[in-house]
Amino acid sequence: MIRHFLTIAWRNIQRRKTLSFIQIMCLSLGLAAFILVTRYIQYEKDYDKFNEHFDRIYRVQSYRIGDRMDDNNQTVVPFAKYLRDNVPEVENAIILREIWGEYLSPDAEHVFYEPDGYFAPSAIFDMFSYQLVRGDKNTVLDNVDAVVLSETMAQKYFPGEDPMGKILLDNQKNELRVTGIMKDIPEQSSIEATYFRSNEALLRDLGDNWYNSSFRCMVLLKSNVLDETVNSKIQNVLNDFDENAKQVVYLRPLSKLHLNQGPRDDRGSVIYFYSFIGILTLLLACVSFMNLTTSFSTLRSVEIGVRKVSGSNRNMIRLQFLAEAVVLSGIALVGAIALSYLLLPLFNNVVNRHIELELFQKPLFILFLLLTVLLTGFLGGSYPALVISAFKPVAVLKSRTSYRMGRITGLQAMVYFQFILSVVLISSSLWMYRQVDYMKKKDLGFVKDDLLYCSLPELKSNVTFEQFRERILRYPGIEDVAISINSPLHSNWGTGIKYEDGPTDDFSHARWNSASASYINTMGMQILQGRSFSDDFLSDQNSCLINEAAVQRYGWTDPLGKWIDIEGKKRTVVGVIKDFNIEDVHNPIRPYVLIKREVGFGSYNDLTFKINPATKEQSLAQIDAVLKDIFPNILFEVEGFDAGADRVALRIWTNAKNTFAFFTMLAVIIAAMGLFGLVVFASQRRIKEIGIRKVQGAQAGQILPLITRQFVLFVVAANIISFPVGRLLENVTPGHFKYHFHVVDVAIVLGISLLVTLVSSGYQAIRASQLNPVKALRYE
Repeated sequence: MIRHFLTIAWRNIQRRKTLSFIQIMCLSLGLAAFILVTRYIQYEKDYDKFNEHFDRIYRVQSYRIGDRMDDNNQTVVPFAKYLRDNVPEVENAIILREIWGEYLSPDAEHVFYEPDGYFAPSAIFDMFSYQLVRGDKNTVLDNVDAVVLSETMAQKYFPGEDPMGKILLDNQKNELRVTGIMKDIPEQSSIEATYFRSNEALLRDLGDNWYNSSFRCMVLLKSNVLDETVNSKIQNVLNDFDENAKQVVYLRPLSKLHLNQGPRDDRGSVIYFYSFIGILTLLLACVSFMNLTTSFSTLRSVEIGVRKVSGSNRNMIRLQFLAEAVVLSGIALVGAIALSYLLLPLFNNVVNRHIELELFQKPLFILFLLLTVLLTGFLGGSYPALVISAFKPVAVLKSRTSYRMGRITGLQAMVYFQFILSVVLISSSLWMYRQVDYMKKKDLGFVKDDLLYCSLPELKSNVTFEQFRERILRYPGIEDVAISINSPLHSNWGTGIKYEDGPTDDFSHARWNSASASYINTMGMQILQGRSFSDDFLSDQNSCLINEAAVQRYGWTDPLGKWIDIEGKKRTVVGVIKDFNIEDVHNPIRPYVLIKREVGFGSYNDLTFKINPATKEQSLAQIDAVLKDIFPNILFEVEGFDAGADRVALRIWTNAKNTFAFFTMLAVIIAAMGLFGLVVFASQRRIKEIGIRKVQGAQAGQILPLITRQFVLFVVAANIISFPVGRLLENVTPGHFKYHFHVVDVAIVLGISLLVTLVSSGYQAIRASQLNPVKALRYE
């Protein structure tokens, strides 16, 4: 019996090759999209699981008492030693620090910029499963000048040579000796390091400093120890050593560091967007498959009548329809797996990952796909199995059974649902595109396109900054230059401050910077009240500028003349800066205090140059020549301000935009193919009506709307129902600055969906309207 069902199913597939192909491709594309997005989600959630002690590794973090959102994932150097000595549940604790980019050189001819380095102890190779292929992991980073390179980095610096014992020079021409080689750290690692430098100097210089919270403390707990147990013992440690800290310390699991580093980190929400689009695309494919299966089953009424007259009972016919639908969906699954492998390189390029499918190594996922296919096939065959199998053979053979589309209300509802899914996907993709475009083009509060940037290492120089500035401004293309300790989008510093009329027993957190008097003009920032710094006012050494967010936070109506206690000194507010983005545009603008830099070149030297964009290349060469002349013993690079900026959120949402576009294209193809099949069904159901109308003088232009009108109405109605999607995305999308969906965006979605509808249905509708009426009236 099963063989008979399969044989009949195969014959029906061969008899309607085009329509069967459309059904199979619709479901294959949907399943392929679902497979790819599922593997991506698994890939993101599998970060750091290559570590043997994955479930026992934590990072020390803290938040301000009374403000859970003020979370800090850095801490002080002595915290690691405190944990090792005083908390028996801790197996080990180490201090790490990002290098935040530096220039390294193996010789006088080659200089490389390395963005992914860390200061670390030898014990990092015990805590994490980083494979050291050369060197003693117990002592490899014990010496102050020690450095461990990845295999790729070692090959880049010393091609064809033994790198062990070789010397590298850092920014300040300090010698670093290669003491170890490690395998490249896997891509799925929260610590993205290509090399490790010894942290012995940090431990020596800051081992008793409980105030400088600029370091990462990684903790390995003993087996079967709960982090809550340790949290209860360490929550007040910072307050015990620094009464002004007002911090609650806790451990954050390694498993959360990639997607959710703290309460203000919402990168994990992107996973929900990917899940949404993957499920929506699969649902669209399933609905399209079910609609096509249901629609074309109604064309087989005569076959059903003949079968019943020949002795087939209703159950046999039910099983036949179900078997055919399941066979089609089974073929679609094979096609989906093939498409997944075919589309994988393109998908990896879109999401900027190196994902491998490894489907046959994941039996539970394969089982889920099989269940999905069986369920889709069962639902797709359920309408003909339950409804058409009940037709009376006499009525069918006399052609008295009516199943015009307008009367099949269940089918109408499913087709309408298919259009709604398509419009929702198009709306979501358009909104995501608008959001990323908004983030890229948003006014940052300074003119970054006119700026060049260079970060110099700690240095001592006989040349003052004013002498350097005077020399650099001799070049006509360079309009101004400023020096600061940090720069927007590149780095930001935070500190606790007290302010006039504020609480006297607690600190308020603010971003801060120390810069030369030329900073505001160089950056192109706007002063809303008061004035900027000036070298003509000696009192500016005791003054400060604040932004609008600070004025609002401190509740001041007239901020000029108010005092702020920052870095142990009371300073008078002399000006208010228009709000600008200190961090990426995904984050809110926080209170900001700018003080005047009292020294020239020193520990932190961010140089910003305001140039004429028309002479950018010439200005780059001139700045580079002056810096090399003044500082011949340091390594540096002058580049566009945006080149090294920290735009993590923008990169994440750009990936999301590209992914939405990728899956929306698949969804449009699925919708177009499904619509084409439905138009074929509609034209075949009305073939005699078309013939009669043509005999009575109807033109092709009058017949065309008969077939396409209902689908156009469906599209318009679907757009009306889907209108709230844009506003819903505004509400659920994390981030402070978001694009607002407008009426023009709704019009664009409507135009795209109408275009897809008319293009996909137009060919078959035109073909049906031009059919010879004699052939139409002879049909069946």
